[in-house]
Amino acid sequence: MQFTRDAVTGFVLIAAGAAMFAGAWGFDPPAGTAFGAGFFPKIVSSGMALSGLLILLGRERRSLTEVMRIDARGVARVALLVAMIVLYALALDPVGFHISTVALLFAATLFFGGSLPSALLLSVLATAVFHFIFYSIMKVALPWGLLLPVAW
Repeated sequence: MQFTRDAVTGFVLIAAGAAMFAGAWGFDPPAGTAFGAGFFPKIVSSGMALSGLLILLGRERRSLTEVMRIDARGVARVALLVAMIVLYALALDPVGFHISTVALLFAATLFFGGSLPSALLLSVLATAVFHFIFYSIMKVALPWGLLLPVAW
């Protein structure tokens, strides 16, 4: 089976964006706020779907000479990345946002070829930034999990 790389990327982005938007649709904003936990996921998912659509439209202007073959190694890498995200979602409540996010970002950075120091630095700093944005600015309640005794 042969697909162009742009077609696969475009369709995956559209499908992922639609799924994320549908998942975020049920998040109601807390009383007294104009936005809630679903605000940011809806923005990101809309951007993903729009990017996928633009990729598909842009591919029509070029020749279709670049063809991608689906191989077992590529499918295994995608499956492993999806498994990491599913494990993150399952661990989020019992383990907590901070530990789960550091673990996911650390594993994903190593998975994509990052070095051990860069994976550690990126995962810790990005988690701190995400905490600040969601918890402090957007007032989204993050699950503390194992860190509940030291929650502020």
